[in-house]
Amino acid sequence: MGRGAVGFDLEEIDWGATPAERARAKDFVVRVVDLALRRHRWDELGYEPPFAEGYLRRFRAMVEAFDPADAVRGHGGVFPGPDGAAVASCVPHRVLSALPYWDGCRFCRSAAGQEP
Repeated sequence: MGRGAVGFDLEEIDWGATPAERARAKDFVVRVVDLALRRHRWDELGYEPPFAEGYLRRFRAMVEAFDPADAVRGHGGVFPGPDGAAVASCVPHRVLSALPYWDGCRFCRSAAGQEP
């Protein structure tokens, strides 16, 4: 699993009910990827990710080519809201904890001597 979020399809995300909502959601995702491509906060990683830029460019192209209107509504996938994000986030390390790490941050648990 590692850092970040792993394993989802763009169709699984609730992009919104109206064309305007879907356009705003898609624009948001593209802007976030563009920010990452500008290496925003990469200095906090503590290493140079050799493949990240290529992966980000590939993901950006996938999002650009994706039409949210084609996504199946009610498929079950949604971005977490503020309440859900707080449960799935480690504030000190600023990473999302995907399953099977919901019970704690992978890095905090490692520092405490627990198996991540």
